[in-house]
Amino acid sequence: MPITAFNSHADGLEPSLRSREHFITNLDLDDDRLWVPYAEGIWFQPCSFNVTSGGFSVVLKGLPGSMVGTHYHVGTVHGYTMRGHWRYLEHDWIAKPGTYIYEPAGEAHTLVITDDSPEPMMTLFVVGGGLIYLDKPSNGNFAAYEDGFTLLELTRQHYRDVSLDPKKLDALIR
Repeated sequence: MPITAFNSHADGLEPSLRSREHFITNLDLDDDRLWVPYAEGIWFQPCSFNVTSGGFSVVLKGLPGSMVGTHYHVGTVHGYTMRGHWRYLEHDWIAKPGTYIYEPAGEAHTLVITDDSPEPMMTLFVVGGGLIYLDKPSNGNFAAYEDGFTLLELTRQHYRDVSLDPKKLDALIR
């Protein structure tokens, strides 16, 4: 769940241990332990955490009918749908496997996995900065904040909870 009050989040690494090199990571979309709970019926697997911009890359998974609350991004977002169907309540289009989306910063939207999605949605999102959650879709006020630092901490806690080694996440920090 996103934070609702600001505090000091850090990647936890000494600067000399932070890699700025190219890297690859391999996801296992079939291993339930690797899916970090995010909202009801929504999980993610991290690909990278950007400790320069607060951005992050994740594969988001959602069950039909589930949603991510109304939010906007402070940076750009790229998304590529691999499975299932989803949309933003504020738009008419529906993303299906093969759909690529580019989002400029600043638009408020509510992500929903369509009720008639033939399978859970899985979309790769590359997010250039934090998310600001709103308490309501129209003229909403600040409700919560999320970024690469908060997701890293959420993922570390999940790894501890399911007996995975949280140190493995250090390789995803850039």
